[in-house]
Amino acid sequence: MICDKMECYLCGQTGTLHRHHCLHGSRRKAADKYDLTVYLCPECHTRLHDHGEKDLYLKQLAQAHFEDRFGHKRYMEVFGKNYL
Repeated sequence: MICDKMECYLCGQTGTLHRHHCLHGSRRKAADKYDLTVYLCPECHTRLHDHGEKDLYLKQLAQAHFEDRFGHKRYMEVFGKNYL
């Protein structure tokens, strides 16, 4: 988990939270494997999926987090798309 605080990563709300895979679609399984997730409140999660709000930001966050641990070359081997 990129951030394990029990609050929405985007707005700080607590209460009901959803675990969001920062890299989703065909990259979701790898995001799971490397725990590239954050918690989002239902409102932020809906805005992200319905309108793309903050989607690129969270993809960039996940890539930077991964690369800090494993490097850019490994990131590209696993995910195949550069967001930075």
